[in-house]
Amino acid sequence: MILIVTNKQDYTADFLILELRRRGVDYVRFNTEDFPQAVDLLIEIDNGGLAGQLRIYNRSVALGEIHSIWYRRPLPSESAKQLMDPGARELVITESRETLEGLWRTMPCFWISHPDSIRTAESKLLQLKTASLLGFTIPRTLVTNSPHAAESFYNRNAGQVVYKPQRYGRVIRGDTVSLIYTNLIEEYHVEHFAAVQLAPVLFQPYVPKMVEVRVVVVGDRAFAVELRSQEILAARHDWRRVDPSELPHVVHELPSEVEAKCINLLRVLRLAFGAIDFILTPEGEYIFLEINPNGQWAWIQQMCPDVHIREALVDLLISGTASHER
Repeated sequence: MILIVTNKQDYTADFLILELRRRGVDYVRFNTEDFPQAVDLLIEIDNGGLAGQLRIYNRSVALGEIHSIWYRRPLPSESAKQLMDPGARELVITESRETLEGLWRTMPCFWISHPDSIRTAESKLLQLKTASLLGFTIPRTLVTNSPHAAESFYNRNAGQVVYKPQRYGRVIRGDTVSLIYTNLIEEYHVEHFAAVQLAPVLFQPYVPKMVEVRVVVVGDRAFAVELRSQEILAARHDWRRVDPSELPHVVHELPSEVEAKCINLLRVLRLAFGAIDFILTPEGEYIFLEINPNGQWAWIQQMCPDVHIREALVDLLISGTASHER
């Protein structure tokens, strides 16, 4: 039994479920926004351990039956929306979240990947430090709320500096959502460096690109694809600015030593899945940028059908063993 923890709009989950159905693998999908109003959860803990039932969409699943869990894109409970009292609304949201987090921490299953590991691995600073210790080349990085330090870093790098958010890459203003991408610092930005006092900012030197390489690691298997972002003007600083289908995608042969480091990075971060982004410079050097421990991947397989990420994920969920757990 495989449990998929996600939300109703997760089309990547739909894509993987097609493969589960093709193989006849038993699974249940848990869209967490339906909890608790449409999902019953019973958890009993005593000296004999943990037991319980998940009654979901007219189906009852014993917690002990669950072999593997794919933790994808859960969303908060929607049940609180109908409550007018702000205090009651906050209580429902908090208790629902705490119940599920407690469940995740007590389930003796194989995870892709455990939410605590995902949350820890999302730290950009931890990623960069860990990658450097494992032998990756990383850009020199400054995180600061000091205007003087920011300007000094900008000058030391001859004005070739980028800014990127550490985690929250969106700004919500009413009904409008703005996304924050990697941005090259322009000369006119320098006079606004005083604003970094309001929140720490992550700066890195601009790294010239031949291509960008995304490496999707599933357990002990790595799948690498070139994203030829330099062929489209709007994508040159950050390929996420354009629809990925507009970018040329080419299967990339990763050097064995880089592949080994990618797999080792997941072991150290206690992940079973990760999407790693590199810049491949004109000189042929791989520069580590970041790892998304729960990143998107379905579009890669749709653009490059010979890259069998979906099949590797299903294999891993069925086997229920990652290298760091052996």
